Order: sequence, then C-alpha cells, then structure tokens
Amino acid sequence: GLNRTAMFTATERVRIIFGLKLKQLRQDRGLQVNELADRAGLSSSYLVEIEKGKKYPKSEKIFALATALQTDYDTLVSGKLSKRLEPI
Repeated sequence: GLNRTAMFTATERVRIIFGLKLKQLRQDRGLQVNELADRAGLSSSYLVEIEKGKKYPKSEKIFALATALQTDYDTLVSGKLSKRLEPI
C-alpha cells in the first residue's frame, strides 16, 4: 500500500513510533494493557491512547512505564531515532 507515514507530521511520527515501541515491549513482557497500566500508575484507557499514537506521555509517565517494563527511559524514547523505522 501507500507509505502512510509520509503523511504524518514529525510530532505524529514520534507519537506513533513511541506507541508501537511501547506495545511491542509490553507484549514481549507478556503483559496485558491493564497490567502495565496498573504497574505504571496509569489508566488503561490512557495507555491505549498512547499505544495508538494519539497521546504522548510526559517524561515522568515515561519513567514510570520504563520502570514497569524493566527497561530504561532512553530505550523507550530511542525509537524515534531507530534507523529501521526511519523512511529511506
């Protein structure tokens, strides 16, 4: 299909990539949305919005998510610079 990411603004791309990365890490850890939300002190509905790329959490929320996923802040936010996800 068409490369839809080309139609997104830089800000939207950052949100979308962060959401995809978060979802991937959550699934890698075998966690349901509600389990991760509980661990990070977020509501499930808010977490779903983040994973869908509709919302981008504040840094303290990213720290909480990183801790809940047993990873670090940099790993979680580094997705926006991932060469694999950059358009050619």
